[in-house]
Amino acid sequence: MNRSALERFFLNQCTDVEKTEMEDWIRDPANDSQLQAFMKWQWDQPAVTHDTATPDADKIWQNLQQQIANDDSTYQDEETATPVVSLFRKKKLRYFSAAAILLIMVCSYFGYRHFDHAAINNNLAAYGSHIETKKNNTASETTVLLEDGTMVRLTPNASISYPQHFGNDKREVSLLGNAFFEVAKNPAKPFLVYTNNVVTKVLGTSFTIRTDSGTNNISVAVHTGRVQVFEKSTANEPQLNTKSLTTNGVIITANQQTVYSQQQGNFKTTLVATPMPVPGKQVQKSYFDFNRQPLGVVLSRIEQVYGVEVVPENENLNKCIFSGELDDDSLFEKLDILCLAINATYEVAGTKVLLKGKGCK
Repeated sequence: MNRSALERFFLNQCTDVEKTEMEDWIRDPANDSQLQAFMKWQWDQPAVTHDTATPDADKIWQNLQQQIANDDSTYQDEETATPVVSLFRKKKLRYFSAAAILLIMVCSYFGYRHFDHAAINNNLAAYGSHIETKKNNTASETTVLLEDGTMVRLTPNASISYPQHFGNDKREVSLLGNAFFEVAKNPAKPFLVYTNNVVTKVLGTSFTIRTDSGTNNISVAVHTGRVQVFEKSTANEPQLNTKSLTTNGVIITANQQTVYSQQQGNFKTTLVATPMPVPGKQVQKSYFDFNRQPLGVVLSRIEQVYGVEVVPENENLNKCIFSGELDDDSLFEKLDILCLAINATYEVAGTKVLLKGKGCK
């Protein structure tokens, strides 16, 4: 039996004659391996783009066969107790039952695929059928170049949908999975990325969007520029002002990230795990080499290069003097060395770093 015929059957698109033939074919145990291969093939199709675990077709099939075996044992017991019912009829009912189970299972999956595929394009409905979808079916990152010059790097299993031509006033795409965006600058046409019920809006910058496979929480981390992240319910507002973003979204800049909780429906903003120097900042050699410099000078250079505000807990910390070389160290390594030298500690508080200690006299 070919795949096209099987797909028409499970989508209820075949004729009555074809349906009868297909039911007889499914009830025949000799076709188990071919039917299982079809199920596996369907699970591997590009429409499935979530990062959840891949269904185990072998296990499902074994469970189904076990259920048939259990049913067979039950029917044999019934035959001993009630010999009036023919064995042929019971076996026929058994295979009809197996076919029904399989039908529900595969049709449910087809329905999942249909609605999952529809969800990614739902935000692009205005473009009608003029939508393209690219999925990364490889084991490494793949690059998609959009018509405006925007570059998207998709991680394995991620997919992006976008119109063949962007509209006159905005650029819109839908994402499933994880991707890095380097958006071409165009202040007249904002770039919007739809990820489930979260919208990321930029004019021209680079950032990463990730969806947690366990919680479906969505994180947006900014590499360069400035990004607005908000719930989809506010995406249609004519103007996204500061007041609306206070309750429905956030504004983040380089080395900041926000995580949207699907369960709680809110955003939590903090620093990225490894802050990097902001591109465009000219850092000369030995820029972080200090010889008896006040703490304020050291913190000022850190803020200029990383765009991260470091706040001393009290004024006495500003009286401390530091000498040392920090050029080859990461941001948090710099802070570790600095705190060791002045007998202080630090903690990340939201998008800022709080420096704690008694300070110097």
